[in-house]
Amino acid sequence: MALLLALYTYLLLIIEGNYKERQKLLIAIRNMADGASLLNNQRTMHEHKERSSNFPIITMAPFPIDGDRIEWQPPDCEPRQNFAFVKVHKAGSTTAQSIFLRYGYVHNLTVMLPGGKNPASFSWPNLPSPGDAYPVSGGVYNILTHHARYHPETLRARMPPDTIRLAIMRHPLDHLKSMFNFIHLNTKYNLDPMNPIQNFLENLTDYAEIDSKFYDGRSPTRNFQSFVLGFDQMKDFGDEQIEQQFRDRTTEVPFVMILEHLDESLVVLKRLMCWVLTDILYDWTARNYRRFYYKSSSLSQLAIDNHHKWSSIDYALYEHYNRTLWEEVRKGGKDFVLELEHFRMMNSKVNEHCRIDPKGSRSFPATKWNAAWAVDAQFCRQLRQERFIWDWKLSMRQNEKIRRERLNP
Repeated sequence: MALLLALYTYLLLIIEGNYKERQKLLIAIRNMADGASLLNNQRTMHEHKERSSNFPIITMAPFPIDGDRIEWQPPDCEPRQNFAFVKVHKAGSTTAQSIFLRYGYVHNLTVMLPGGKNPASFSWPNLPSPGDAYPVSGGVYNILTHHARYHPETLRARMPPDTIRLAIMRHPLDHLKSMFNFIHLNTKYNLDPMNPIQNFLENLTDYAEIDSKFYDGRSPTRNFQSFVLGFDQMKDFGDEQIEQQFRDRTTEVPFVMILEHLDESLVVLKRLMCWVLTDILYDWTARNYRRFYYKSSSLSQLAIDNHHKWSSIDYALYEHYNRTLWEEVRKGGKDFVLELEHFRMMNSKVNEHCRIDPKGSRSFPATKWNAAWAVDAQFCRQLRQERFIWDWKLSMRQNEKIRRERLNP
């Protein structure tokens, strides 16, 4: 009865979004029983709570029992370790970046690091330019994961021919709300404080001119995700040039993660890249998260229709990549469903351990989807490590390699 009451309280805390109290209750539940299997389907990243996709959410039994009975077999393919990740602002891209930086460091790969004034981006908001990256031995990079507008010529010049191109997106309307809050457009555009998004979208012509150059000389609200992916944000889907660019881009960038379905995206990514489960574990702490009162405000149909027209390229890309994600999920069948559930359970246990006992260790047995392994203090540190720490560690390692080569030509 005590366990049922605790679980009921936990569900209420999820609904309320009370993260700190939830973590305290987790410890109590763990002491009463092994509650991990009951917590599998809970997402703790706040961005994932509001799902705007029409695609179904996968739900299933709390524990993939069959996975425990089958011995793990290493993948029969070679890991793909050359990749360029288009880091779209305010789309969960910092969480994804932390996975990629950890992967690069653990596997001793060469990461392209910004060498300009902004340590987080390459020539933003312009396209990448010569000299905006720190030089490395051989002049070729394995990984790009910092902010940079998509530019095929740069990738061909700096990365191997087999480099796979990835990105992340979120529903355009949620992205607009996040951008509004991020740069405080509600006050800077002097909008109705009760529902600034609706005020803006219902009166776009009044704000079009100031909006077009507000954010680093670019619009922060119109086709912004498309802009990062290399499109002209001031045009509309339906323009002949844009539609040709759309066909090219969706061929060049075969897979884009969807924030609303991050776990599904990561399992598809794991299979695409021939990685292992530990490569895609991530910290549940939402990066760059901010609460704002109008996040869940309802909008009029006029506002919604205007946004579809205002950011038509964003919608076209999002709908395409969301559809292709679910096509991959369905191709995987039951095995994908079971692997997804196992991944969620494993990520839950690892996050729980790293918050309760970050300096300790916890062993996990081999299953169909992972070899036997143990999470330790080093892994816990790496799981939550910030981008600037990774940049420092990677630059020290890569600079040391250059130094050794100069000393021993």
